[in-house]
Amino acid sequence: MKHRLLPFILIGIGALATLDAAGKDVYVYSSTGDATGQMTDVKRIEFIKAGKVTLVPEKGTNVDIDIAKFGYITFKPTGGSGISSVETVNAILRLDGDILSVTSASEITKVSIYNVLGEMTGQYAPAANTATLTVNTRGLNIVVVEAGGISQTYKIVR
Repeated sequence: MKHRLLPFILIGIGALATLDAAGKDVYVYSSTGDATGQMTDVKRIEFIKAGKVTLVPEKGTNVDIDIAKFGYITFKPTGGSGISSVETVNAILRLDGDILSVTSASEITKVSIYNVLGEMTGQYAPAANTATLTVNTRGLNIVVVEAGGISQTYKIVR
């Protein structure tokens, strides 16, 4: 059954990829995750040749990949992802028993603690560079620290 569906899956991927694959980096992997081919500035992907997947570039030579070595394709756009930069709070968390101390270079506006069910078990708005809270829930806890207009998530185990 798997082999009967493979041609249809490949045709579907090819149709999607040819819609707007220009300006992309394309990486082809085997089903075990080994890289079998790659190309930058791909214009289109063809599944026309018997037993081959062909990567067609904007300029240059085509790359043929044996369909027997074909597992999956990943794409990387050449443009930005929409995220210009990643900023972090860079807070330092210390857990001593059930007391959590949070220190940050920026002013901490809020610290929230959640259990693994997503229920808030504690919250504090210190408006300072340090915060001290009591962690009521044993086990894994999620701590969200907001400082300098940035929110960052940490996990702690009590």
